[in-house]
Amino acid sequence: MMILLYLKKVPGLQESTQLSFESCIINNFKDKLQDLSHSVAETGKPVILYTRLLDEESDYGEQELAIVNEDFVVIQVITFGGYVPIAVQHQRVFTFDVFAQWIYERSNNLFMQCFNTLDDALVSNR
Repeated sequence: MMILLYLKKVPGLQESTQLSFESCIINNFKDKLQDLSHSVAETGKPVILYTRLLDEESDYGEQELAIVNEDFVVIQVITFGGYVPIAVQHQRVFTFDVFAQWIYERSNNLFMQCFNTLDDALVSNR
């Protein structure tokens, strides 16, 4: 004998739960950034949040570097090697609020890497 159960879906319930969970994670991330910025203000040493190699050929490369300073997260794309001297190709400056949302939407892996880096940096600064 087979018994079938039907669950009634409540419109919007899953979406609101997901949104709440995402906002909780993003707010936690933002709080960690702010805590780290206080530590950076005390030590005067910015913290590298992540580095990613974007493009690498035999003698030329591009690297993305995210740095947390006292008030912002700065992302720079740096070129190196070959006949081109090391140079900053472009940079973006984010407030902590905007960066937390941006990195969450950009990549889950990168978001988790940043989250772990924040935890490690906060533990080592205590």
